[in-house]
Amino acid sequence: MRAARFHGPGDLRVEDVPDPRPGPGDVLVQVDVALTDGTDLKAYRRGHPLLLSKLPSLFGHEFCGTEVATGRRVVAANSAPCGTCAACGRGEEAQCENLLPLLNGAYAELLVVPARIAGTNLLPVPRSLSSEVAALMEPLACCLHGVERAEVREGQTVAVLGAGPIGLMLCACIADAGARPVLVGGRAQRRALGPDFGAEPGDGAGADVAIEATGTAKGWRDAVTLVRRGGTAVAFSGLPARTEVPLDARRIHYEELTLRGAFHHTPRTVRAALAFLASGARPWEKLLTHEVSLDGLPGLFAEPPDGYLKAIVRL
Repeated sequence: MRAARFHGPGDLRVEDVPDPRPGPGDVLVQVDVALTDGTDLKAYRRGHPLLLSKLPSLFGHEFCGTEVATGRRVVAANSAPCGTCAACGRGEEAQCENLLPLLNGAYAELLVVPARIAGTNLLPVPRSLSSEVAALMEPLACCLHGVERAEVREGQTVAVLGAGPIGLMLCACIADAGARPVLVGGRAQRRALGPDFGAEPGDGAGADVAIEATGTAKGWRDAVTLVRRGGTAVAFSGLPARTEVPLDARRIHYEELTLRGAFHHTPRTVRAALAFLASGARPWEKLLTHEVSLDGLPGLFAEPPDGYLKAIVRL
């Protein structure tokens, strides 16, 4: 089969590789479309200690495809909790101690969904939902989990820092929860999409909740700066290992701020995300700004084009 393989930072090659062989409980999927995302772009530029630990490595995790054995259209999350560790026992499935193996390799003609993921987070796609939009399920599930972690309540004002695909999806989730999302920062072209996802532009000052989705240390600091007294700041996007972020200790202590991290998704938010996409509540297709063939993928990552949010990769 043809597949994109990561050979090192900045070195992504489309190659002929042997067809994958599923093991017991695994599910073989013919990939119809894959989507690019921010994690993949960061991994392309600097590597990834888990996803790309063995080189060369298959690459990509957002997809929609056809289950070879049944012919049904499916999507899958990139992990599934074990259900037996201490974290799962506490209901903290995003902190499962046994999330590995992670699904990786969606930029390929064929993909094996590991047995645990297939048993928990492999879902049939509704007929009314396009494959391209269905492939947004995993990042939207993470956004739903982030809004849950923030404990967003109806009527609150929530500042979202960052106007990329994740920031816009967070806005949609916040609006769906009955709160008022305010989109902070980002390029004008991206901010213009805010109303389509329930948001209005603003500076976010005095928000009840601030959710950082910039992927920068400055974004983490700004989230703490923006919220009101007694407010909640959520670190949604990850930073490189060993990154240290100085925060305003006076505010945190005397103004009783709550700081929270938000990571990954849960089986419940995976299912909720697919239903949210199928509802047509938002113009999700506007997040898909470009389209490339598999052979065009390395060039897209090397030089992302103007106006780029996410790209559809046709297999």
